[in-house]
Amino acid sequence: YVSSENFVNDYVNATRKNQMENFENTYRNLDLLLLDDVQFFSDKEGTKNEFFNTFNALYDKGSQIVLTSDRIPQELNNLEDRLVSRFSWGLTTDITAPDYETRMAILLIKSESSRLEFPSETLSYIAGQIDSNVRELEGALNRVEFVARANGIAVVDIETASQALRSLKNATQQ
Repeated sequence: YVSSENFVNDYVNATRKNQMENFENTYRNLDLLLLDDVQFFSDKEGTKNEFFNTFNALYDKGSQIVLTSDRIPQELNNLEDRLVSRFSWGLTTDITAPDYETRMAILLIKSESSRLEFPSETLSYIAGQIDSNVRELEGALNRVEFVARANGIAVVDIETASQALRSLKNATQQ
C-alpha cells in the first residue's frame, strides 16, 4: 500500500538523489500495488510519466494493481489519455457509504473487541448518527469508548454515546 503522496515523495526524492534505479526496483518488482488517491497525480508531470512506466512494468509481469480515486477514470482531469486508458483496463467499482444494516454489523463486530458493553440500542444510535464511511464510523465508536472509559462507564448507554458524538461533531464543525 502506498498513498499517492508517498509515491510522489519517493519519486521526487529518487530524482533529486539520482536513485531512480532504487525507486524502480522498489515499485516495479511488486506482486501487488495498492495506490490510494491517484487523482492527486493530475498536476505532477514527472510522476505521471513514471507511474505510467511503473504500471506497464507491473502489468506486463502479471502483478495486481489496485487504484483508488474519488472519481471514475474518465473524470480524472489533467491526466493523459494513456493513463486514463490504463486505469480503465480493469474493474471499476463505486464504493458507497455503508447502509444502516452494514453500519450496525460493523459496529457490532468492532464493539465485541472492547472491554465495554455496548447494548444494541447504543450501537443503533451510533449507526444512525454516522452515515458517511467506515473510517468515520470506527472513529465515532472509538470516541464513544474513550468517553465511556474516561467517565468509568462499563455499559455504554445512548446518553454517553450522544455526549461523545456531540463533542466529535463540534470538533469537525470548527
